Amino acid sequence: MACPHCQSKLEQPEDTCRHCDFDLSQCRKAFPFAAPPLALVIDPAKLLPDGIEKEIRQTYQKVRKRARQVELSFCFVRLQAGVSIEEFAFWLHNTAPGADESRAWHLLVVGDLTSGRLTLTTGYALEPFIKPEIWEAALQELAACIADGQWKEGLNGFLVDVRVLLTGAWQTAERRRQKTHRRREAPIPSSAQPKDRESAEKESPEPTDEEDPVSKDRGRTQRESVTSS
Repeated sequence: MACPHCQSKLEQPEDTCRHCDFDLSQCRKAFPFAAPPLALVIDPAKLLPDGIEKEIRQTYQKVRKRARQVELSFCFVRLQAGVSIEEFAFWLHNTAPGADESRAWHLLVVGDLTSGRLTLTTGYALEPFIKPEIWEAALQELAACIADGQWKEGLNGFLVDVRVLLTGAWQTAERRRQKTHRRREAPIPSSAQPKDRESAEKESPEPTDEEDPVSKDRGRTQRESVTSS
């Protein structure tokens, strides 16, 4: 996790960055207007080709089918020179209307056509499954397609990458969970059993959760903090 303002690494979500005192109130002052809802495509300045949302909807549904609690939005704007795209994305993710517990699982990609930069912002529940160094290649490929005007190819390609990367993250988390579960359920060695017991009672194993490992956190509510997105 990193502060949107100073980019300092933080171990856990905090309301105010301990390094630079940045918080959401500063974003509200920098962007004193209402944030739009988090739709699949957010294009307030009409920068994208007509019908682009329809062109990527099918690929997006494949992502939702694989990771049904994850929602995703693309937002493209032209920020004024010097305006931080990370702070804008943080503000949008946290102040867009309709926030509920699902916001913690929302993945937001913001592109600034002024600077040519992209940034990835996630809800705090999704944060542990996003490794920036792994996702950087997908963002760079999307940026290259946008620079060439290949919006459909770029957005569909990024959604395919999202599906692959999230699947890999789920599988890694599930392997860790199962390893921890097996360690917890390991039988006590016979040498450690009381001498007056003829046999050890067999304990029933805990039920295995077959859902995505991240699904257990669906009930957590979204918080406003400098690292929740």
